[in-house]
Amino acid sequence: MTRYLPETMTRKELRRCYSRYAISVILLIALPQLFGDIILLPIRYFMPDLLQDSLWRVLILCIINALSGFLPGALAIMLLLRRLPRAEKIPVDRLSLWELLQALVFCLGAGYLFGYISQGLIEVLEFASGLSSYDRVTEIEQVLPLWASIVFTALLPPLMEELLFRKILFNRLRALGDTSAVLLSALAFSLFHTNLYQALYAFVVGMIFGVIVLLTGSIRDTILLHMCINGSSVMMAQTDSPLAGNVFQLFVAVCILLSLVMFFRNRKNYHMEPGPLHFSARDKRRACLGSIWFWLMLIFGIGVSAVIIFL
Repeated sequence: MTRYLPETMTRKELRRCYSRYAISVILLIALPQLFGDIILLPIRYFMPDLLQDSLWRVLILCIINALSGFLPGALAIMLLLRRLPRAEKIPVDRLSLWELLQALVFCLGAGYLFGYISQGLIEVLEFASGLSSYDRVTEIEQVLPLWASIVFTALLPPLMEELLFRKILFNRLRALGDTSAVLLSALAFSLFHTNLYQALYAFVVGMIFGVIVLLTGSIRDTILLHMCINGSSVMMAQTDSPLAGNVFQLFVAVCILLSLVMFFRNRKNYHMEPGPLHFSARDKRRACLGSIWFWLMLIFGIGVSAVIIFL
């Protein structure tokens, strides 16, 4: 199947690109569950006792999630988006240590700010629906020993997710323009977590990571930042000290304040390239929002995320 040509692509083909993106995200959400169940079948049949132990059950599920969450999704993206034109490669320009520290503070501040907003919205939903929710990520982190939390939260997921969302998916979406690449890869990253507690947090941090990839031409910095962010969550989940908790809350408050200052000071310094296609930003927006698959993706992703935390 040949690629679409940037100079001759029609509006119908443009909408088809957004539809294929939406279908690939739906598969990103659905395939891990399907492949996870397939991998889990022989364990349930031949080693059922392992699943009775809470620690082994969580460890096995973490390993299965790592495998089933990356491989099927990467294959779906490469197959469904293979017709998109290729954008020019971004020259590699790594962040300096000072820039990396600023980016970390900005990511932590923005992420926690929208994390608190998510918690507030979920509390409103709980009050309106009469249902109780739970955050399965926090529950898993409390069960796992420190070494397992570091491996399955702070190391493996950042590596695999950056490869999947900021390398494989992001590079293909750049043909639609930098703005589309940043927003759509962040949206896929958010829905992929299937957790309303992490939805806004992941979307905002995903946008920041997308901008960093545009600035640096590499995912090495975003992998490191992602590991640091997940690692901070692990360390807080593993400590029961009230003093450490208070110090961390103060640190988060400072990061939120600094992130707001950095955002308002630098918000006009970024320039998004329109990409190789001959369509305007309005044409792309209409093609995206005019795709029924895009809305089905949102309904499916948000619906699954709500079901998981409330049922």
